[in-house]
Amino acid sequence: MRWRALICPAVLVLSACSDSSDPDPIPKRPLKAVLFPYIPDSAGDNFASLEQRLETDFEKAHPDIDLDVVFDASLDVYDLDEGGALNNLLGAEAGAAQVVEVDTLLLGSLATKGWIQPVALEAGVVHPAAEEAVRIAGQSYGVPTYLCTNVVYSRTTNIRSATDSASLVRILREAAPGKRPLATNFDGSWTLPSSYIDAWADTHPGDALASAISLPLDSPTVGAFAEVVDSCSLEAGVNPCLDGTYADNSVAEEAFAAEQANGFMGYTERLFYILKANPSMPLPEVISVPLGTGSAPAVFVDALVLNASCTGTCAEDARAFTSFMQAPETRSLIAFSEDGPAGTRPRYLLQANRAFYQQEPARSDPMYQQYEAILGGARPYPNQHFPENRKALQAALLEDLQ
Repeated sequence: MRWRALICPAVLVLSACSDSSDPDPIPKRPLKAVLFPYIPDSAGDNFASLEQRLETDFEKAHPDIDLDVVFDASLDVYDLDEGGALNNLLGAEAGAAQVVEVDTLLLGSLATKGWIQPVALEAGVVHPAAEEAVRIAGQSYGVPTYLCTNVVYSRTTNIRSATDSASLVRILREAAPGKRPLATNFDGSWTLPSSYIDAWADTHPGDALASAISLPLDSPTVGAFAEVVDSCSLEAGVNPCLDGTYADNSVAEEAFAAEQANGFMGYTERLFYILKANPSMPLPEVISVPLGTGSAPAVFVDALVLNASCTGTCAEDARAFTSFMQAPETRSLIAFSEDGPAGTRPRYLLQANRAFYQQEPARSDPMYQQYEAILGGARPYPNQHFPENRKALQAALLEDLQ
């Protein structure tokens, strides 16, 4: 609790001066926001400076709200089980949050369970794919913050001419013969199926991505996708991209940074770890990864959702926070690591806000301008039915790919 100090003017020093405190100030309204923890900790302080900066900036404009920002990698914000992490965060008990940042792959499940509530979303502020990603049955259930899409980083300018999986693999093999063409991670029941859906989008650019979730697998897509998966192997029966070797930490990024691989595939923000491993490395070339018979980017979308039990003044405070988080200035703060000391490396996170790319520093940044071009025509991953179908997709893919 903050108290105002009582100061006796010097001219009254001999007069009676009360030492009683002022009446209690009106207590601030608490607001807890759990934000996506899977972003680069660019300041190297477990997000302490980013939490403090967001709280301070928000409370300057909203002094009646006591904001608590949480980045906690130990919270599994993909846990949809009853009594699990998201159920507790979006519940009404102690420890619950009023705002949670989630992957919209989960949005349909959260809405069906009644854990979140519809939100008002101003048209045209975020990328069209982001607007689509938070919409269910005509209602918006989230305020988009990030976009994520698979790209390929490479040292060769020839990568710009890759138009499908076959040309991608050929260009990467020719860049430095004898080295691993590609380093990436395809392991996992979320990662492998979502990569397949990306390949499906490349192969069927005019069709809705929701169709890719259904079995059986699409033969043209699997055939093209297999070329990229197989390009990770330098010896028969050993594929570090599929067997879990590249699944943890930043092993694949470090392999590319050390020139042990001619290309790296992953989300744009993985460039942070590439440059961390090799700070003197020039900025690489980047394209949307063609995993199928063509190239048509698919994007994941992260969004802020409101706890269904947060109503009245609570909902108003939560909406004030989502507006703050959506602002281009806040997106720049996060994207360019302005919470860290001067010279801190950008996080290279794609931002959903369209105005972000038209303002400094993004407008002059060589990577963000390439990222914006990649997003043209991007389609979002489905916001329904992926969680419950991912393991069946993974099993079918492993059978075909191995």
